[in-house]
Amino acid sequence: MTKFNSELNRRLSDLREQGLYRELRRIDSPQSPRIEMGGRTFLNFSSNDYLGLANDPALKEAAIKAIERYGVGAGASRLVCGSLAPFHELEEALAAFKRTEAALTFSSGYAAAVGTITALLGPDDILILDKLVHACIVDAAKLSGAKLRVFAHNDLADLEEKLKWARSNLAARPDLSRSTPRILIVTESIFSMDGDRAPLTEIVALKNTYGAWLMVDEAHATGLHGNQGRGVADELGVSDQIEIQMGTLGKALGASGGYICGSRALIATLVNR
Repeated sequence: MTKFNSELNRRLSDLREQGLYRELRRIDSPQSPRIEMGGRTFLNFSSNDYLGLANDPALKEAAIKAIERYGVGAGASRLVCGSLAPFHELEEALAAFKRTEAALTFSSGYAAAVGTITALLGPDDILILDKLVHACIVDAAKLSGAKLRVFAHNDLADLEEKLKWARSNLAARPDLSRSTPRILIVTESIFSMDGDRAPLTEIVALKNTYGAWLMVDEAHATGLHGNQGRGVADELGVSDQIEIQMGTLGKALGASGGYICGSRALIATLVNR
């Protein structure tokens, strides 16, 4: 244990020297525009609770009623001892909201990204990411084992070059017998760090031209863009051409968790993988 802690403390010292050391700051109030820390009140400009729903009285009341009826734990995997009714109700509501056939919820957006990409892709496949996608997607890409290519942020010409390479790479491999596309493009509709938008209409056109699949993370668009907050894909009228719509419940929707929306075949595949 002594050597273990010594090594970790050395790493922590390095982080301090680089100005990268972080600590968890305790707050003593609900998430809201004003938060309490150490007896002081601060304006909160860093929250993703865009619509102020995290402390909404109606949502709190609904959560309390659900806990009183169903308890606070699932007991086991939903496949092991049954799937609680609220999960199904939420997934049906998400699918209707996003205008897709079905939806699947996860414990977090990170879990949604990792679970989906690793379920769909393997070493024979090709994954093409926008340079500024969230770190959870980068982790998922590495875990999938797929060949990874990154295109310059929102650069359609560079994306097309990567798609041409992917097509030629697959064409040169007659040993691959599967007929379905093995190329997945992943982007965000509203980018989390910069706030800029992806050119989704043009990306969809390229996806169709080169026979790829498209996964769009709408975490920072849902609730803010599109008809009734359905997102940028809905706003642009291309949501029905996006195979995988990803999002989170922990930002504008004011709760926690992540989700994937898409076809019934997609959701059944995720459940079975």
